[in-house]
Amino acid sequence: MLNDKELELQLQVVRKRLSTDLKSGNHHLNESLDYLAESSGKMLRPALLLTGSRFGRLYEKNIDELIKLATAIETLHIATLLHDDVIDDSKLRRGKESVQSKYSKEYAIYMGDYLLSRCFLMLTELQIPKELAVALAKVVSRICIGEMGQFKFRNSLALTPMGYLRNISGKTAALFAIALSAGSYITKSSRDVTKRLAHAGYQIGMAFQIIDDLLDYTGDENMVGKDLKSDLIKGYYTMPVIFALESENSNKTELTKILESGVTKDNIDSVIALIKGSGAIERTRKLALRYHDRAINVINPLPENSAKNMLLNLMPKLIERVN
Repeated sequence: MLNDKELELQLQVVRKRLSTDLKSGNHHLNESLDYLAESSGKMLRPALLLTGSRFGRLYEKNIDELIKLATAIETLHIATLLHDDVIDDSKLRRGKESVQSKYSKEYAIYMGDYLLSRCFLMLTELQIPKELAVALAKVVSRICIGEMGQFKFRNSLALTPMGYLRNISGKTAALFAIALSAGSYITKSSRDVTKRLAHAGYQIGMAFQIIDDLLDYTGDENMVGKDLKSDLIKGYYTMPVIFALESENSNKTELTKILESGVTKDNIDSVIALIKGSGAIERTRKLALRYHDRAINVINPLPENSAKNMLLNLMPKLIERVN
């Protein structure tokens, strides 16, 4: 999504470090880590970290440290995905069989825990400032709280738009915020620039997650690379459902009845049709665009450089993406 030759070379180094630094003396673990590496994603979070670092005056002097920090951030993200797939019983991840499906739920949990431990070991080896270490620890707490908030309202019709936004601000936007601002902090950007990048990262993360949830209704499973519709069957209601339940048209009563009795493979297509007929898809997209516009407004006052242009070019791709 962030296109730049220098950045692509840096991300290749991050990928290489992920495939080497996480290895242990255990053959079975190394085999599963290789399998995980084969389905590496878009590396958006490390890309944001490396992009944000360009705003600092010490960017050139800190490349090695930034690569290591970007690797730690991606390791943290992968660990949360492994745990998510266990909770959601996801069969697919990035177009391939998920670790929990291939190796077992128990193995995926232990593997996620292992990656978390490796992430924090990487951070201690970096000797990052205490302030940044505390911020990263708080992000992990926010991710857990966001996920627990989502689980709390499983099968509940009482989740409000504000409650949903609160959940995704923790489980997604917080990591985007720290990713975009941490590199800036390391390279000694001004406090104002670092704060602005954190704010922009938050808005980007909110837009990203809302569009990600929307893809469950508008995406193609082969292109998205994960199970679609599964959130509905498992009772995880995202913004399209919440907005549909707020609508005043005739679909609301029928939708409520189905949700109260439980979504199944037999009635899920009817549920999706009711949601689409309520105007909730368009309303959800407008909400994502609102966060998109907020991000641009935060980015615009940043100093002029290649990183700023990359961030501005990223925004339309987040909204228009199909996977």
